[in-house]
Amino acid sequence: MMGITVSERTLTRIAVEDFLYQENDLLDRWELEQWYGLFDPAGVYEIVTPGIPDAETASSDDTLLLVADDMERLDQRVRRILKKTAHVEFPRSQTSHMLTNIIIVDDSDDVVTVRARFLTFRTKSDKTVQFFGHQIYKLVRHEGSFRIRHKRSMLDFDTLGAQGKVTIIL
Repeated sequence: MMGITVSERTLTRIAVEDFLYQENDLLDRWELEQWYGLFDPAGVYEIVTPGIPDAETASSDDTLLLVADDMERLDQRVRRILKKTAHVEFPRSQTSHMLTNIIIVDDSDDVVTVRARFLTFRTKSDKTVQFFGHQIYKLVRHEGSFRIRHKRSMLDFDTLGAQGKVTIIL
């Protein structure tokens, strides 16, 4: 009998999926300081404004993004959102982050580019809103796992409308 062989690409995909599922678990448990620790020191976290054409390539240099955080701004965001004085998220929302269609777009020596679909539910004060779209990650290999170099979330609707604003991490 021939043994089953698993390709390196399959192992990478499984490792990437595990990493991204752990990221979402940290977000749902509001372990934002640990989530912040998943980022590379040169990390960037972005949420593109709904309705922006070419959302995947739009630059924060010439396009207004909802969120365009380098590591310093992301650290400040995490600290602010965890404070009890952050009334918009205290008491904290209940969230459920889901990922699907996780695809490795490019796998170079040290950077893995990943595209995924997401759906995030946020419930607070008897109101539930949905954020959905797709995300692009650039992950760098780090000590047998990954670090997030770049995470960009693109909302797949024209306006925030019923959602009002984004007060959680997508």
